[in-house]
Amino acid sequence: MASLSPALLVQGLVLAVLLAAIAVVDARHMIIPDAFNLALALTGIAFHLPDGLVAVSGQLASAVLVFALIYGIRYAHGRMTGRIGLGLGDVKMMSAAACWIGPMLLPMLLFIASAAALVVVGCQAVAGFTTDRNRRIPFGPFIALGLACTWAYEQFSAIEIGS
Repeated sequence: MASLSPALLVQGLVLAVLLAAIAVVDARHMIIPDAFNLALALTGIAFHLPDGLVAVSGQLASAVLVFALIYGIRYAHGRMTGRIGLGLGDVKMMSAAACWIGPMLLPMLLFIASAAALVVVGCQAVAGFTTDRNRRIPFGPFIALGLACTWAYEQFSAIEIGS
């Protein structure tokens, strides 16, 4: 079985602490502080520095494209419905998440986050909580879950287990 490098353990610990902080603050206050999103983006970029300038440039380009895409979705939804369905902190967090994982895993992150949010809302409905369509739900904890899962998948899917 392959062993975990100290650098990978540090990356995982840093990511876990940042994601936990974001999830708790967003769940309690319905906001993701810019400082947390900036820390998430900068640490993601920092951990890609040993891969070289091309890798870092690719992560930055991915982050910019993700911001533009998710912001575009936010804007279009607002124009069509007259309501803001996705907070700007969530848009920034998705962009910061793109600094941690490869661009091909971003759909997986978004799927995990969206599916988890739907499961939670469904369970709340079954348990008798109000499911008013105007009720706000913090999406940051679900993005955090999606990023944690996709980062772990990216890191450990190449490890061969067994002989």
